[in-house]
Amino acid sequence: MLARDIEHLRVSFAKDRGQAKAGKLILRNEHASETYTTEVIANMIKEEAHGRFESRHAIPGHVQQGGTPSPMDRCRAIRLAVRCIEFLEGAAGKSKGDAVTDGTDCVVIGIKGASVVFGSMEKVEKEETNWKDRRPKDESWLELKTIVDTLSGRPKPGDCCDSCGRRS
Repeated sequence: MLARDIEHLRVSFAKDRGQAKAGKLILRNEHASETYTTEVIANMIKEEAHGRFESRHAIPGHVQQGGTPSPMDRCRAIRLAVRCIEFLEGAAGKSKGDAVTDGTDCVVIGIKGASVVFGSMEKVEKEETNWKDRRPKDESWLELKTIVDTLSGRPKPGDCCDSCGRRS
């Protein structure tokens, strides 16, 4: 199966003369194989490229260091990945000038409310970020914090001793 995939990539890259500079993205489940790790596959692709293109690998879970992903984390990751692919497909054929004009030349993906959205990096940087506190300026969920604290059993500041944080 891997040999067939590598052959498919070889043919695909042979047809691609680099005019579109579209690149390729390969997603791999961490449990796909103990032998063919993400790094091994990236190195195989690099070897087959014979210098025509580069191959890099990244494992976001290792960068995030968040422990074992919950089912909600996995669902969110799928939603984000699907929207990223849709965004890339929608950008196919756009000139750099068009992307600059419509603000899609440099974007960041995020979740606002229940929606997965893309925002212009410039707008996020200049208008939506509180850089001093490294937080978004608009945190709509904060109005629900008291309810969340109550439902989760988190003690109120007045219910705790200052020195140890335990309930009095």
